[in-house]
Amino acid sequence: MRRHACGGKMNKFLALSLFAALAACSSAQGESVVDGAENYERYCAGCHNPGPGHGGTMLLAEKGAPVPSLIGRKDLDYDYLHSVVRQGLIEMPPFRPTELSDAEIKQIYDHIVAQKLPPTKAEPAKNKAL
Repeated sequence: MRRHACGGKMNKFLALSLFAALAACSSAQGESVVDGAENYERYCAGCHNPGPGHGGTMLLAEKGAPVPSLIGRKDLDYDYLHSVVRQGLIEMPPFRPTELSDAEIKQIYDHIVAQKLPPTKAEPAKNKAL
């Protein structure tokens, strides 16, 4: 079998190039961590944002919740939220740990309680021209 003069160097170059490419992919994946706000928008906002047209918010309003959306709720218990996310409730489907990890649920919870309560009908937004 005939060998080329640069064969050894070429193999090392290819191996190093492959290693560098894989390392770049690995670090790029590590940087794509999604935070609580992004996961809230992805999984929760469609039903639980303030205002009409959001199914979860409308159900909470029918039950008499003072502020029916999830955003800004200070009375929301983490264990209750975690249980509802895992088990589902009424129209809400359950989310498996492969869909949302416990850490991601905690990040969503932290995002929800860190927000300000949206204004209610009886409480108009401040600094708004009439």
